[in-house]
Amino acid sequence: MLKLHRLNQGITLAVGITLLSSASPTWALDPEVAALVKFETRGNAVSQRSDAMIPMEHYEIPLDSLESDISKRIPPDVRDSLIFERDGKKFVRWIINPEDTKWHKEVEKWLTKKGLSKQRHKHFSAYMTASRSYILEDPVTKAQFSAKVSTDVTGGAWRDKKQPIDDARQVRMAADFVQDELEKGGPVTHSFILDEPAMFGIADLDQAMLVRSLNTLTSEDHYYLPGFSAVHEKVGAMIAKKNGAKNVAEFWNEHYNKPLARALAEFTARFGLAFDSPHSQNFLVELDKDMKPTGKVVIRDFGDSYLTTEFFLAKGRADFIKRWEPDNIIQKEVHMAIGLLHGNDMPSWLSERQYVAWGRDFFEEYEKEIAKITGVPRSELRDQMYISGRYFSKNYMVDTPAWRKFLGAGDAGAAGTEKVAAAMAKRGAGRAQAADPDSQLVKALMANMDAKDSAATLKLLTKCMQQFKNMQVADPGNPR
Repeated sequence: MLKLHRLNQGITLAVGITLLSSASPTWALDPEVAALVKFETRGNAVSQRSDAMIPMEHYEIPLDSLESDISKRIPPDVRDSLIFERDGKKFVRWIINPEDTKWHKEVEKWLTKKGLSKQRHKHFSAYMTASRSYILEDPVTKAQFSAKVSTDVTGGAWRDKKQPIDDARQVRMAADFVQDELEKGGPVTHSFILDEPAMFGIADLDQAMLVRSLNTLTSEDHYYLPGFSAVHEKVGAMIAKKNGAKNVAEFWNEHYNKPLARALAEFTARFGLAFDSPHSQNFLVELDKDMKPTGKVVIRDFGDSYLTTEFFLAKGRADFIKRWEPDNIIQKEVHMAIGLLHGNDMPSWLSERQYVAWGRDFFEEYEKEIAKITGVPRSELRDQMYISGRYFSKNYMVDTPAWRKFLGAGDAGAAGTEKVAAAMAKRGAGRAQAADPDSQLVKALMANMDAKDSAATLKLLTKCMQQFKNMQVADPGNPR
């Protein structure tokens, strides 16, 4: 009861609502997870979501009828919540997103075609988040985790979000790689990383169910604030003022923007991955029991990251490169972007000028941390900052002696790079030509393909992908 009182007090201070007066039984969750539900649904500038408990329906599908990828790391209670045995046969509880009006109908047709039961069952208690994911609680095992499936209705600005199998496979591959690296090299300093230890797929429909562990978030002495709640008009201001801040924008620059830069620099240096389009839904700010930021962030949902070839060749993981999404493979550089207000409203306490300054401060902190970890001189990390909508981005070349020293890559590494470049160029050139056959960049790309210059082709391919995705403009106020 003491934990519940503390949670109630903290949430009241943060969003002006209390668990005890809520009509929904969110108190059944662990207090830290219940707090996350509150922040996700009530501290979300894009849409106000319900924090009420929802009985989640599911289908019971034979495990051997599905593709599955289940890590040994999966918490036993989560595994036993998803997979059960009946009459000697294993079944999976495939959840039905309560808001979906489209994709589950395909699943039902598939079940009928396969001669399987399409009966809906109820087992989980579920809670909305700001996105299509739901936080689930098993009333029997008491497991708490999040899961997502395809839906045509979500909590944010994104609509009709199918969950394809290839994406789920890549998420699982990324999760396994990161967790293996953590086991070999020890924990990261500036963040916690949420694991995604299981996926299930229906190959005929190209639909998957992804499962995320919440075990990292069950510390009795902390809350976890979504990044979009930190930049929320009311929530951000209330937490900053509770901590004695006179300037809310400066508070979150110091306690969200800069710590995130350090965390993402470490993430890139350790794992060779950089978020494709990071925004505030990808991160949580750790707060102590008094709602004070600890300086650490939680990283989640990194399956669509850019992969820098040289990092993985240095680790002897050419196999990983070959299985990664071709459009997100980059050679000889790290592409870093950040968009803390992407998909969010600008709060009144933050001006456009301050937000651009946040971008510059982010990269200043990012570069300091990269230099500290890698030994690469700051002079090699200077680059123009680009602005695209609410995003800021930079590109860092990694084909320098200092980077090669950090990666432990010499001539053999360069030879491996060229070999992988040839394979990547062959796969990616056709996609670029289909995307924009009249582009001068694409025409140059195809000419290099004909000349069998794989390194030049890959360099042009990277430029094509960035052009299609970003349409960037330079930051005229960036002094660097």
